[in-house]
Amino acid sequence: MSDNDDKIKMNFSSSVYSKADYSDIKEHLMAHFDVVSHYPEEEAQKLESLIAQKLEVPENAVMITNGANEAIYLIAQLYKGWASIIPQPTFNAYEEACHAFQHIISYDDYNDNLDYLPEDRIYWLCNPNNPTGNVLLKSLLNHIVRKHPRYLYVIDQSYANYTPCQMLEPKEMMDCYNLMLIYSFSKTYCIPGLRLGYIVASPIIIERLRLLRQPWSVNAMAIEAGKYCIEHEPKMIPDLDTYLSEAKRLHSRLSEIEGVMVMKSDTNFMLVHFDKGNIYELKRWLIEHYGILIKDASDIRGLDEHYFRVTALTPEENDVLIEAVEAYQKWKMS
Repeated sequence: MSDNDDKIKMNFSSSVYSKADYSDIKEHLMAHFDVVSHYPEEEAQKLESLIAQKLEVPENAVMITNGANEAIYLIAQLYKGWASIIPQPTFNAYEEACHAFQHIISYDDYNDNLDYLPEDRIYWLCNPNNPTGNVLLKSLLNHIVRKHPRYLYVIDQSYANYTPCQMLEPKEMMDCYNLMLIYSFSKTYCIPGLRLGYIVASPIIIERLRLLRQPWSVNAMAIEAGKYCIEHEPKMIPDLDTYLSEAKRLHSRLSEIEGVMVMKSDTNFMLVHFDKGNIYELKRWLIEHYGILIKDASDIRGLDEHYFRVTALTPEENDVLIEAVEAYQKWKMS
């Protein structure tokens, strides 16, 4: 445990909605606690079947994983030694997984100009993108996937439930054998501690991925929670329009602070650049003076010690963050 843990009163660092009501899921899991007394299904067939029915895709087009991270690493392993292009800035796990399996990695600015592709074999896209929160148009992604069938596309839609923008629909893309879609229960249902995600792809790709996955990589409690979520659709995220309206207000107010620039975002989180001090000092200062934790974004390729990411909380908490960042900037200018 960090010495600062007991000082933190407001956590803006997680991209997962932090005010979820877990009472129904908790009650269900406690009532089904006996699942921990025996091994889970080796392939989580029941949960995969429920997801396939919900998405209207074949059952053999879905594979459960130990969070989105396992999905990323399994895909990188399957195409070990291939060339990958990873637009930046984005989630570090794509690059880390590709390095682990000896991919030849190249980078591109994260923008909407994707019609031209270099001679790379796998294109990794986070949509909505972490840490920026921007979204690529569904029509654009559909166009490039279909126009370039020789390339493989890994599109991580883990944050799909945090934006009103349209996402690729698996049932509409099942004829695209060059596409893998990644999803995360952690983000959709606010249960990151259970480590649950899944991949939707052509049955041929899914069959090959299954050969790489270790048996029982997903525990019984996570599978039970997943089944409950699919069957009951608990409302873990509040009314999205209201929530994103508050996120836009936070974006606007932070942007008004002298020396602060906030990147365009279509989600509940946003990437912030500030011109005074550095992120290491700012993090310590916010914890010490306000009990606020923010996400250090300096370790993301293309960014530096002047970037952090925050996720909208309640209006009252957001107001404290605005006050704190403004106070820090004024302190550094004094």
